[in-house]
Parts: sequence; structure tokens; C-alpha cells
Amino acid sequence: MKEAYDKISLSNKVSSNLGINIWHKKESDVNNQNLNLIRRKECKIMEKKAICLLSIISVIFIGIASVVLGAGEEFPTKLIELYCPFGAGGGTSMGARVVAGAASEILGRPVVVVNKPGASGTIAAEYVARAKPDGYTLLLFNSASNGVVPAVRKVSYKREDFELYGQYAFIPMVLIVKDDAPWKSFEEFIAYAKKHPGELKAATSGVATSSHLGIELINRVAGVKIVHLPFKSGPEVTAAILGGHAHLGLEPIPAQKGVIEAGKFRVLAQASEKRLEEFPDVPTFIEKGYPELKWCPWHGIAGPKGVPEKISGKLKDAFSIAFQHKEVVEMLKKLGFTPNYRSADDFTKFVREDEEKFSKIAKEANIRLE
Repeated sequence: MKEAYDKISLSNKVSSNLGINIWHKKESDVNNQNLNLIRRKECKIMEKKAICLLSIISVIFIGIASVVLGAGEEFPTKLIELYCPFGAGGGTSMGARVVAGAASEILGRPVVVVNKPGASGTIAAEYVARAKPDGYTLLLFNSASNGVVPAVRKVSYKREDFELYGQYAFIPMVLIVKDDAPWKSFEEFIAYAKKHPGELKAATSGVATSSHLGIELINRVAGVKIVHLPFKSGPEVTAAILGGHAHLGLEPIPAQKGVIEAGKFRVLAQASEKRLEEFPDVPTFIEKGYPELKWCPWHGIAGPKGVPEKISGKLKDAFSIAFQHKEVVEMLKKLGFTPNYRSADDFTKFVREDEEKFSKIAKEANIRLE
């Protein structure tokens, strides 16, 4: 099918700070069998909602900026770069732009998202860890590049190389199977898995990803043996399950939201602490007796260690306001995130605990990358 795209530049102040250019697809016939079209339709809907919410945020935060900045203070005097460890257009990048847009208004200078993908997010993390600690280089600090990967292979940085400014969201994970799979409930699925060790295959977007460690955690906690089948991306996971090459996936909602809403996947369980608004009838692993299976990747903001206290304090204050504002919270929900604010100190403690959990799972499952 020939595809045409319209390039639309957001004109409100937030989007100009971000430098966002969004591409919309002109769709005529949306074929549910065509996964690419399903995903693009979903993005189009999210982007329209994003435009409206960004406009509202722009107006609201103009009045807040003067309170946080204070009169006559020097920082910031130029744009701030927020490095996103993953590619443009994905849920992670879109979430980063929401946060950056709000922070831009509060700080009075543009906070620009710079996508620097590669090596499971470690390229961006390494870059920021070595950056000048002046407050102008930030990192989207996440459970992949700053939690899972360091647990399974050697990296050139550690948590202590960063100063954390707070957490803004979790990414809910769900256990999915094809819509015509024989298991109608989580109980039926686990019962089958226990009777047929090594038969079921779980597709993930790669080795040592949150999904991979999550599957290994299910194996250990539930006493089953599900085989890991790694692919290179979320769309490949989707295709593998729909094509019958894999039986299940433990996937972040933003990656599979469109396919789930199209009725192609059945959600058997949620890895969140409580049932999500999107799936009020789907139980959590905790409800089914597996409290250890609370498994949600997290996102926050950090910078290199050594930023002057006055500057880091201003960044913490700015992001604290941005993360908790109702319009930002609403927008993150539209993108499939579960907004969850943690202060800099609480986030640091939480990350330390999660690091220990990641390392324990990787060691027990013998997951190691060289």
C-alpha cells in the first residue's frame, strides 16, 4: 500500500522548546491483519491527544517558572539536553518529551530530548556519566540501561556515577497470549506450563531485557520452565506470537497496546501492584499468590555526579513539579505509562533495591553477556 505522510510541527511553546516534529499517516483502509497500520493508527491517536495536552501544559507552566527560577539566578542560561537511550517515535521517547516540555516551562529554558539509542541504552548512559557535571546534560534514567544491563554484563558506569533527580513513571507489564490460545485464565496457563515443562516459548525483544528477566522470574517463582525466545524488537515479538512461533510474551503495555486493543492478544495477568484502569478485569500476579512478580520497568531523570548543589537542587525542584502536575500525569497515562512520582532520595533507594533484585535473578538464571 502506498503511504503518504503529513509533517506537522507543534506550534505551542512546549513543542517549540522540544523541537518535536510529528508524522501523521493518512490512512484509508485500516486492516487489522497489518500490524504496521494498527501501530500507526494508535500513534496517530496518541499524538493528537498529546498535542492538546501539551498546549494546556504550556499555559499552566509559564506561571510556575518564575517561582522555581527566582530572580537574577544564572542557571540555566542555555538549553539543557536530555538524552533518551532509545529511538525517536517510541513510547520511551514520547514520555521523555512530555517531561522535557514541562521542565522547559518551569526552568525557562528549552530542555531538548536527544535520542541516542544503542547497546540496550548503555551508549547514552555512558555518555552522560562522562559528561561535564554542570546541569546541562541529563539522562532518561531507566531500568534497562541502569538496572538490567549492568546486572548481566560489564559496563563502564555504575549507579554512583549519577545523581538522580526523581522518578516519574513505571511501564506496566502484562502477560499476553494470542486471542485464540487455549488458556482463558492465568490459572489455566500456569497449570499447563507445569504439566509441560520446556514446551511453551516466550518471545522477548532481546536477551537481558526486562521482559527476559521477567520470564526467568516467572520460571523461578511459579516453578515452571518457559523457554526464552529472543527477538530484536517489540514488533518482532508481536509477529512471533501472532504467527505461532511463540506462545506468550511478558510485554510493556505501550509496545503492544494497539494489538491488544485490536483484540489480537488476550491479557492473562498484570505485573503491576494494582489492577490497571485499562484492564479492570485482569488479575495481578500478586492476586494470584505471586507477590514476587511485581515487575515494572521504571523511568526517571538523572545527571552526572558532581553537579553543584545549587544547580542540582533547582533541577530536583523543577522535575518534582513537572512529574506531579496533573496534566503531565494525564498525558503519561495516554501514552501507556503508570505515573509514579518518587523524590530524588526515594528514587535512589528504590533503584539500589532493584539493582539487587536484577542481579539475583540474572545470577540464578545464569544470564550473562560478554
